[in-house]
Amino acid sequence: MEKEHKASLSTTGSNLSSWCWSHLPPELLDQIYALLSPSDRPRFRLICSTWRGVAKQSIPRFPLPFEPPRLLLSILDNGLSFFDIFNCKSLTCSIPAPHNKAHCFGYLAGWFFLVSGQNPSRVYLFNPVLLAEIPLPDLDSPIAKAILSAAPGFPNCLVAVMGSYGTIALCEPAGKRWQVLDLGKPIVFWDIIFWRNQLCGIVTLSNVLFCNFDMESGKTSILTVRLPHHVQVRRRGPIVGAFLVESTSGDLLTVIVDNPKFIVFKLVQECTWEKMERIGNQALFLGNIRSESVPVNQFLDSGVRKNSIYCTKSRTWSTWGSVPIVYSMEDEEVRQIPVSTQNYFMAEPVWISPVIWP
Repeated sequence: MEKEHKASLSTTGSNLSSWCWSHLPPELLDQIYALLSPSDRPRFRLICSTWRGVAKQSIPRFPLPFEPPRLLLSILDNGLSFFDIFNCKSLTCSIPAPHNKAHCFGYLAGWFFLVSGQNPSRVYLFNPVLLAEIPLPDLDSPIAKAILSAAPGFPNCLVAVMGSYGTIALCEPAGKRWQVLDLGKPIVFWDIIFWRNQLCGIVTLSNVLFCNFDMESGKTSILTVRLPHHVQVRRRGPIVGAFLVESTSGDLLTVIVDNPKFIVFKLVQECTWEKMERIGNQALFLGNIRSESVPVNQFLDSGVRKNSIYCTKSRTWSTWGSVPIVYSMEDEEVRQIPVSTQNYFMAEPVWISPVIWP
């Protein structure tokens, strides 16, 4: 038995070191993980599958103190900076140069989709915690928004960009080229989202398309789900925005901004929409570039108002100027959010969640 045990360890020094680290007792790995700072926890998960499994099982669903989403602002002469709307203060930007001079068009799980400020065709993913950069194929036209189906490194991760004229193109991280989505006819999208392994897009304020595509063959199948009829024909004011966002419970929500109201619909049975009079103990953060939902009832001291919608697109309302707003679905009240640098926005503000999820 002793000889067999020795034989199983007869390998090179580097392999032996790797074997030892990946076979540490789970109890010890739990203690190591608990002592790590938020910036070191993503690196812990990248060591090997064993360590990643320990990280997922040894921490609660919300492992770090919750902080509400912050606004990522592009400020004249100062590049990117963060603003905390709940404490009304600017925060030190953790994005190092030269990336802090780029333009942000998307964000997911710590990864920023950036477009070079000096070369508009150069796009890439950047993670300021890992100090990792993933180049993407050059773009030949302006974009309005970028989304990721998963964090880079996950299987079948895709990047999708919505062009300024509504076209959709996809590629894999570090892929060779962008693949324009063949929809059969020109379609202008208001917003796009990855939901349940499908690319969803809202078009013409009347339909939401669910696209399944094959990156190898380039074939696309589309399912169209119409929004309720009264949204299309009974408008009391100008429609100034439409957003898709996943709720905290995993439902797909469509939000129509019908000045001055926000109308929320939830997809039910994957074929019809149900109007929501309330969104309960969650808050929606909406924007042209990024939208997300956050649970409020678990973080009552965060400053987030439940049953409310925070929106960065308020510059389209002439009476509200360029400041973000918060809308209460309880009493339909609209309140401006003061941002000290509001007059110097060079690009659409982006909601960035500082929480690193497991």
